[in-house]
Amino acid sequence: MWVNVVAALAGAALALVIGALVGRSRGSREGATNPSAISFAGAAVLGFFALFTGFAIAGAWQQLNMARQHTYEESRALTEVYWAARLLPEPDRPVVQQRVRDYTGQVIGDEWAQMGQGHGSAGAWAAADRIRVSVDAVRSQDPSELAAKSEVLRSLTDVYARRNARLSDVGAQVPALALGGLVVGSVLVLATPPVIGLTANGRNLVLMGFVGASVAFAVSMVFQLSGPFDGAVRVAPTAFELALTRYGQIDSGGPVVTPSSFRAPR
Repeated sequence: MWVNVVAALAGAALALVIGALVGRSRGSREGATNPSAISFAGAAVLGFFALFTGFAIAGAWQQLNMARQHTYEESRALTEVYWAARLLPEPDRPVVQQRVRDYTGQVIGDEWAQMGQGHGSAGAWAAADRIRVSVDAVRSQDPSELAAKSEVLRSLTDVYARRNARLSDVGAQVPALALGGLVVGSVLVLATPPVIGLTANGRNLVLMGFVGASVAFAVSMVFQLSGPFDGAVRVAPTAFELALTRYGQIDSGGPVVTPSSFRAPR
């Protein structure tokens, strides 16, 4: 959040500089600008800025919610694997379940930090593959155990699919065109008042400072929202932490919330 505060202060300073320099022009001092031109120019500039701000914020928020949803879908699939593994034969059952735990911990620890840097973790991929290897190694003639193995493999396939979806979110960003338009629009918003006649007196400069701080804060928030796994507003590994809690409940035989109840908070 301090980044946004610094951005707001920088925006206020920029607005004051623009107002002090441009507001000393003869046209500003004499108020010689045509009122119709003022109205048209102000509406055009504000509309331009509002368009790009709304587009950028809506896009960034949608990306954030989609990335969060993907983490809960993967967490739900992992819990399905852990649950189905209860019916695997010994000694395969504890091996599979422990490797599910290992993978979940790897995602929470190593991989989450790496996603903030723009990529996934080779260690997490290896941990996922170790789950598959341990399930493939299950040998049994019992129909119920074979059915459990098939169910585990089916859910594990879903884990891989959800994992790929989560990793694809790592590179999701607000389009550069929208960000560029937002920056250009913010400069135009700050420059328009002094250009069309706002004089550089104390009261008007204070007003420009407020406008500059507001515009810069909005732009900073868009940049902070751009990228679901980095910045001030980002997706946390809450879904996987919840999965670890579910594993413990399954092991203890206590009340278990079924995997289908995993839902990302809105």
